[in-house]
Amino acid sequence: MGPVLRSPRSRRVWIVPVAALVVLGTGALLPAHAEVPVETPAGSETPAPPGTPSPTVLMPPADSPVDEVVGGEELAATGVALVSPTAPPLPVLDAQAWLVADTETGDVLAAYSPHERRPPASTIKLLTALATDTALEPDETYVATEADASVEGSRVGIVAAQTYTVDQLLHGLILASGNDAAHAIAEAAGGQEVTVDKMNDEARRLGAFDTKAITPHGLDSPGQLSSAYDLALIGREALGDATIAELAATPVYDFPDVGGATFQIQNQNRLLGSYDGAIGLKTGYTTLAGHTFVGAVERDGRTLIVTVLGAEGRAEDAAAALFDWAYATPETPAVGHLVAPDEVEAMVTEAADDGDILGRNPLQDYGDALSSPGGSSDDVPPVVWLSLAAAALAGGLGFVLRRRRPKSSGRYSSR
Repeated sequence: MGPVLRSPRSRRVWIVPVAALVVLGTGALLPAHAEVPVETPAGSETPAPPGTPSPTVLMPPADSPVDEVVGGEELAATGVALVSPTAPPLPVLDAQAWLVADTETGDVLAAYSPHERRPPASTIKLLTALATDTALEPDETYVATEADASVEGSRVGIVAAQTYTVDQLLHGLILASGNDAAHAIAEAAGGQEVTVDKMNDEARRLGAFDTKAITPHGLDSPGQLSSAYDLALIGREALGDATIAELAATPVYDFPDVGGATFQIQNQNRLLGSYDGAIGLKTGYTTLAGHTFVGAVERDGRTLIVTVLGAEGRAEDAAAALFDWAYATPETPAVGHLVAPDEVEAMVTEAADDGDILGRNPLQDYGDALSSPGGSSDDVPPVVWLSLAAAALAGGLGFVLRRRRPKSSGRYSSR
């Protein structure tokens, strides 16, 4: 017997479930938590005058495990300065997003578009250092490869086939912002994908839900994003790590060269040694990201952290202006707060206990889970399977209705 051919009618039965899946997946085209662009002057940090459009209010990213903007509702706004009305005027800044906070209390003193997701450039290397800290010992050795030495962008000067200690590589990572050092550290910690997974896990532990790491070095890559708020969380955690904090405050270092020789590398943070109390942390620059910066200053018994994204000129200039403002106004009321890891854990647990969040785009999350490094169907949230079940049910109802519908006659009747 030859193969059984399905009729056109039997094929059309599947249109209904497919349509249901399309409806359920509409959010893939218009994500429920998408950022809506707002036209604002670059670097504007004063409240918009009357009659201008309202600032955009962001929702949590689609893959966030909590249904709230981290750090306080007020921090969800973009395109407008977030500061107490009783505070002195803010400085004019060259930046697309920024934040200044007290690391001890967690108080966010002022911010501009703090949760707007932007390319972080080399500031992401702080997350690389944090994520690999427990996997590597400072005196552990690593033999560099040609792949390490040939990474694009800024390089500290790693030579293939030469042996380095992890401590030497970390100096190349933080001081010289070497992409070759980042690649080597990632390989020493288990490989590029393993390290990126660790970076994203660390970001989620800290509550940095705007952050998505794609590389360990920060070169512009599709989907690699962070925010001024997230980088403040990451920077504060780095300050609490004795090894990273010491590296970030180191002005110069003798990096190994061939044949037992060394050459000096300098910390690229221009505030070190030139701004009172500067103790770190990390600069960054790419064409897409512009100049980026995570800086910390310890003075008068207070440690403040500033993050800057999207500056056209050196981001340290904007940071210095914010430090000046914050130290001159020690009683400024907070407009939000930096969450602590235990607070994040409680938030995530509460959100999980409340069930999956309505309004999320489950099919987009499903795609993210399967396409992410190490992703599998185990990562798919229950709401996805419920959505697919609903689609199947819709398909079944469509089939029943189709069977019960009387046959039509005429030109377009089924035959």
